[in-house]
Amino acid sequence: KSYSLRNFNPDDVMLLQCIPKMLPFKSAGWKLHGKLLPDGSKQRGNVLRSDNWETVLDTIYRMVQSKTRRVLIIDDFQVVMQHENMNRAYQTGYAKFTEMADHIWRIIMAATELPDDFRVYFLAHTEETEGKIRMKTTGKMLNEKLTPEGYFSIVLRAIKKDGKHVFLIKGDDNDTAKAPPDLFP
Repeated sequence: KSYSLRNFNPDDVMLLQCIPKMLPFKSAGWKLHGKLLPDGSKQRGNVLRSDNWETVLDTIYRMVQSKTRRVLIIDDFQVVMQHENMNRAYQTGYAKFTEMADHIWRIIMAATELPDDFRVYFLAHTEETEGKIRMKTTGKMLNEKLTPEGYFSIVLRAIKKDGKHVFLIKGDDNDTAKAPPDLFP
């Protein structure tokens, strides 16, 4: 997933990393926003780091203010769900699961409501349950009631085939991969 980012022009992209990690390729154009510089100032960059759902939502809303960056990449999106779930592990009752699902729904809806010249990429791991491959989430409400992949017109799945990493663009009934027929030559 993350390695595929090497093909983007960093000047066009805002990367929201949900896990603070180095990019798996030479990354000269990718700069960490807020990094303290030797002169005491803070670097303005195109890489933000947060796993907080409110920060993710705010970042999506702020994209419309950007004059140059039209692409937001959220890597790894399932971490937003997993970390909130762990932060609330000792809370009892079903209401917390409803709230967490609502947070993810808000993020997805905000991305779908951006103007057409913006793109938001949600990078996430997959999981297989009962023979079906889908986005890894937390909780039945997201899987059974929301089905996040249904909100996206393009769902690519990175797979390894014949020793190469490629994107699956058309799944079967057990896979959520989908893409318009003319997306790739």
